[in-house]
Amino acid sequence: MTHLFRRSMFWTAILAAPVLIGASQTPPAAPPAIAAPTPPPTAADAVDALIEPATTSEIVPFIQPFDLDATRRMSVQVMVGGKGPFAFLVDTGAERTVIARELAARLGLAEGGKLRLATIGGSATVPSFRIAALQMSNLHLASVEAPAFHGRHIGAAGLIGVDMLEERRVLIDFRKESMQILETRRRAPSLIKDDDAIVVTARNSAGRLILSDARLHGKRIDVIVDTGAQTSVGNMALQRLVAERRANRLPFDATELTAVTGEDVPAVRTAIKRIVINGMDVNDLPVSFADSQAFRVLGLHDRPALLLGMDSLSLFDRVEIDFPNRRVVFDLPDGATRQTGQRFAANMPARGS
Repeated sequence: MTHLFRRSMFWTAILAAPVLIGASQTPPAAPPAIAAPTPPPTAADAVDALIEPATTSEIVPFIQPFDLDATRRMSVQVMVGGKGPFAFLVDTGAERTVIARELAARLGLAEGGKLRLATIGGSATVPSFRIAALQMSNLHLASVEAPAFHGRHIGAAGLIGVDMLEERRVLIDFRKESMQILETRRRAPSLIKDDDAIVVTARNSAGRLILSDARLHGKRIDVIVDTGAQTSVGNMALQRLVAERRANRLPFDATELTAVTGEDVPAVRTAIKRIVINGMDVNDLPVSFADSQAFRVLGLHDRPALLLGMDSLSLFDRVEIDFPNRRVVFDLPDGATRQTGQRFAANMPARGS
């Protein structure tokens, strides 16, 4: 579920991206050399850059490198109808693969029917375009009718949704910045076999995997691994639960989310003191709460639910998402364990500092 987060200066000062307690700290780098200022790019320049093909047309088989963009979402190279490659974001929270309107126009794609989709902000009716084929590494998807949004709102030339991934498993290696799309079979063993790996079973809803063993103060909550989300987002039922149990580390603060349609969505933000996912403590997790149509579509409006975003996922060494076997495996970084004291937490200054 792709969205962007606008945070106030208060949150910029207080909440940094989560880190693992006990992990070694990287020594500060030497100050960069001061370069001559360059004129800021215009909005048109930014959109052109998003849909401009890469300088090489080579697609590496089996292992797909990715970059973490400015919002820490994964960008991969995709061929569109034999042309490109173009940078698409991988979004395990999106049911459909999406293309930027600007890229569809540049490639002269035939327009399809109007589609009604749920976003973080609500429901939207958007045009679609017929794509003869999409190719990413060894993965090929033929005859796609892709909904289209403006590239400036997507932040890329398109999105890879679960319609390209649901029959396979995805192994994301944040250390090597690579992603493998692999064939799998029912009851196939996990690729991550470390002793401290955290294996979480899930159920399937509209292609998304919903983790089945997550709790807040003993109350079960639903968690969706969402690689298209910059930050984690909870529904209103989760906000009520956090408030009732006084599980927020900081006061609720008004903020906004920006949907893929460009719509600004009112939200509130805090840090949840503790969530437990299959025995793993998640401490001081920054979360925004919004009354989102996306939760209603998934049948998660009335029960506490959370989209777990990239600010949390990228802390692990590896994450394996096996769609057919309904399983997600988290590989803890070296030096971190499941024991008390080695917990997943937000890096917040101590009181009085």
